[in-house]
Amino acid sequence: MGYLSCNAESAIATCDSYNWELLTKRPIQDHSTRPFKILEFDFSVLHSATDGFSAGNLLGKGSHGAVYKARIHQIKSVAAVKRTKQTHNSAVGNSNCTTDTELEILSRIYHPRLVNLLGFSSDPYQRKLIVVEYMPNGSLYDLLHRSGKPPGWVKRTRFALQVARAVQFLHASNPPIIHRDIKSSNVLIDANFSSRLSDFGLSLRGHVEDVKVKCTPPAGTLGYLDPEYLAPGDLSTKSDVFSFGILMLEIITGRNAIDVNYSPPSVVNWAVPAIKVGDFTGICDLRIGPPRDWEALRRMAVLAARCVRSTAGKRPGMAEVVECLKIVHQKMKARSPICVNLGSLVGEDSRAGKYEPLDESMEIASNSRTGSRRNGKKSSVSSAQIRHYAIGDRVERSKSIGTASEVKYLPPDESDDHIICRRGRLSVKIPTVRLSKSRSVGILQGKKLVRNNNVTTGQRRNLLVDSEE
Repeated sequence: MGYLSCNAESAIATCDSYNWELLTKRPIQDHSTRPFKILEFDFSVLHSATDGFSAGNLLGKGSHGAVYKARIHQIKSVAAVKRTKQTHNSAVGNSNCTTDTELEILSRIYHPRLVNLLGFSSDPYQRKLIVVEYMPNGSLYDLLHRSGKPPGWVKRTRFALQVARAVQFLHASNPPIIHRDIKSSNVLIDANFSSRLSDFGLSLRGHVEDVKVKCTPPAGTLGYLDPEYLAPGDLSTKSDVFSFGILMLEIITGRNAIDVNYSPPSVVNWAVPAIKVGDFTGICDLRIGPPRDWEALRRMAVLAARCVRSTAGKRPGMAEVVECLKIVHQKMKARSPICVNLGSLVGEDSRAGKYEPLDESMEIASNSRTGSRRNGKKSSVSSAQIRHYAIGDRVERSKSIGTASEVKYLPPDESDDHIICRRGRLSVKIPTVRLSKSRSVGILQGKKLVRNNNVTTGQRRNLLVDSEE
């Protein structure tokens, strides 16, 4: 099931007269990069496309309205229509404000990593409706927390990189756009199984010096909200960086940003102390186990800890985040089973190497607590998974907010077309192989596969490639 996320039960929504003068203006279109024209639909077209906004086409509900699947013949495509709920006080009311803001923001920008605007309309009560791209594969939240088969590490790092690129684009816009509500339920998955950032109802467009931005009260979602963002003047792009850091911890650990079933419930306050002491595998999602590339995990975990530093000025910018995640994703792709088998031929430990410890200046909130790893909720994992992890059948959940040290990133030496595996004296360049079935196993053989006299033909034939990721 796909939808445009409007789930905001835990959001601290705001709407004020200082934001944008929208109620009497139509969206301003920027066609510089947009491959299609934004359309103004007649309400009857959307009413018909959604079968009268029937329950059968309902994709999701939130505090500000509902989202419906629409088959619009005018654009020969399936779309998602967000409709604000009717208020009791007036026909228009404040519930229309977040839709106006989203319409204003999306009408000015376009990016392949965003859920982009297709058109807009108004109902007979002058409530705004926005029409956006349809995302058929649900949300990242569903994949991480509700799927029977959670995504593996290659997919997880690709999702994180794609969202990072979306946030980087927003921050680099002129003027900058601060999303203010980055979370897994606002990351949707398209038909190509790529992630898109959605829901711009709380976003602000303008420089932080702008009076309009300064006069807008803080907003966001509990669990993802920057602890330094307590007043309008505290707002900056680093507030989004903090929320993105929470999202990365959620991707690594597989647990919610806030989970009241654990004490303390915050993923930050459980994961950051573990990252500080180098326990990177201890925070990995139990359902999939740690990745094969220990160094990639270390880089991603340390980056997440840096993003959630309690001091905004010490957090990295999104350009640095994107560059680091590029390396992490390439390393995850390169650590396929064929590389592991090649490494075993020369006797290399797949986890060889030293981690770079976090600096001593990491700030830990005064109310942070570190509990026992066996004081948490019992995990529903198989005995095989528990043996693989070797960390017991209970997971510690604790609470703190902290930072990590600066990390020196090495430029990637892998391309999109090849995987480079280096194991001691063995150097192999392997063309990327795509198999017809997602879980198929194939055999690579031939003189070009391994250029090393110590590797026999029989060993070459035993090298397998798993294309699950």
